[in-house]
Amino acid sequence: MLRIYGFGFSLVLVGLFLVTGADLADAEKPNMVQQKLTFEELLKRVQLDYYEETDPVELFHGAIEGYLSKLDPHSTYIRPEELAETQDRLQGSFEGIGIYFEVINNILTVLSPIEGSPAWQVGLRPGDEILKIDGKNAVGLKVHEITDLLKDRKGTTVKISVRREGEPDLLTFTIVRDQIKVPSIPYAFKLRPDVGYVKINRFSAHTARDLETVLRNLLRSGSKKLILDLRGNGGGYLEQAVAVANQFLEKGRLLVYTQGRHRSSRENHLAMNHPTVPEDVPLLVLVDKFSASASEIVAGAIQDYDRGLIVGHTTFGKGLVQKQFRLKNGGAVLLTIARYFTPSDRPIQRPFTEDHQAYREEGYDNYDPNMDPDSLVHKPVYYTRILKRKVFGEGGVTPDVSVGEDSLRAFERRLLQRSGGHLFLTFAKFQESEIARRYMGFETFLESYWPGGRELSAFQRFLTEQEIVFSHAEFRASVDWVKKHMRQAVAYIRWGREAEGRIRILQDGHVAYAIKLFDQAESLLADRSYSQGRTYYPGRSSSGGIR
Repeated sequence: MLRIYGFGFSLVLVGLFLVTGADLADAEKPNMVQQKLTFEELLKRVQLDYYEETDPVELFHGAIEGYLSKLDPHSTYIRPEELAETQDRLQGSFEGIGIYFEVINNILTVLSPIEGSPAWQVGLRPGDEILKIDGKNAVGLKVHEITDLLKDRKGTTVKISVRREGEPDLLTFTIVRDQIKVPSIPYAFKLRPDVGYVKINRFSAHTARDLETVLRNLLRSGSKKLILDLRGNGGGYLEQAVAVANQFLEKGRLLVYTQGRHRSSRENHLAMNHPTVPEDVPLLVLVDKFSASASEIVAGAIQDYDRGLIVGHTTFGKGLVQKQFRLKNGGAVLLTIARYFTPSDRPIQRPFTEDHQAYREEGYDNYDPNMDPDSLVHKPVYYTRILKRKVFGEGGVTPDVSVGEDSLRAFERRLLQRSGGHLFLTFAKFQESEIARRYMGFETFLESYWPGGRELSAFQRFLTEQEIVFSHAEFRASVDWVKKHMRQAVAYIRWGREAEGRIRILQDGHVAYAIKLFDQAESLLADRSYSQGRTYYPGRSSSGGIR
């Protein structure tokens, strides 16, 4: 048997390449049958001759992932053990007790029970520390271990032991698991007496229905202007994106269309109902570099019909549609079956190469290609369907009004990176009893609490105890930023996720800036109303792209 070691192996390989390279160049390209046989041959060779034991199942997972890596960046393999979690995320539901939690200082801490869930019904509160699950010590468990213990079939029970601030003994709760609906709209409220705000986190199976409810509530309560926040929303179901866009656009409008490999595969998605929001209500849509897919469908439709102003950062640029196909091994593949186009015929997909990692990193960096004049020179130009405003294709949705990225100081980044971003929550735990004593309810806290010198000094001592090195100059430069995060964390620990969200949005500089743009949104609607007679509808000639 020939054995080749060290440098000799390199020399032999080089020699083989030199001898056979010309022959290989002239050889007939292998066909699909030959490639299948070659793969089987490789499988046997690894099993027989590889120098150590291998896991054939794991190798097959890798082979599937490698196969798909030659396609687009969004055709992906879902392993069997990941499929249930993926479906839960898309469906917006799962079976369990219904809490948002974080592991803070190795302790499972309840951030907020989901309203209506079994945890909410038995009286779990933000800040509760779960120390035991079915008699097993829960301190020090990893997130996936906690999830495995708390999630199970509807109707099964779990017993937890809880330490609560102000209670001398552990509290015991027996909770019957149920189907938990995870809200895709975490909060919706009035920023001002006439301004309603809605945040959509994802496009799950019930997003459009939930949105209609909150929009009607906001309108009934006096909201005459609306902000739709799609920042950080990575997408979801195409059908839900269409139904959400329909809440703002007139019945019969083409909202998006998809086109597969064949000409006959085009599918038009129209607004099937009258909009929930009247045509004269000015609308601002907030987007950022993490807004993708279904978010871009909504933003693109609203922009193409001049219905509202898109504000923020150019979106990610994912204009491909995936369909899930189950596989015999229990997993699934999300396979790209079509591209989608906005009503002005704009393709949203950003160009990509085989370097999928670079593609993702480019999408999430702070560079905004559509705000770079040199970049726009080579982009195809399209026009909105009513006012004929110029918009660009092949690179996400360009906002009508750009808002620069917030740049964090080095000290601020260190605080957010420490302990997975839980530093402020850990400190807020120490403040909870004092806050409970001083503020009977969240509204009072919202109106009057702002960290003062005593809290800031305590926070500096806390940072020192956590062995975080900083200078007084660094702390002074970031003091306003620190105060905002302290308010958010205390609200989260004391009153839960929605309370934290309200404070975060009220302190959000981009939201404050956007509110000043309603005059422009109103002018856009006035021009739109005047020009309605010149618009065109599905079936008539389209504007096309100008290159």
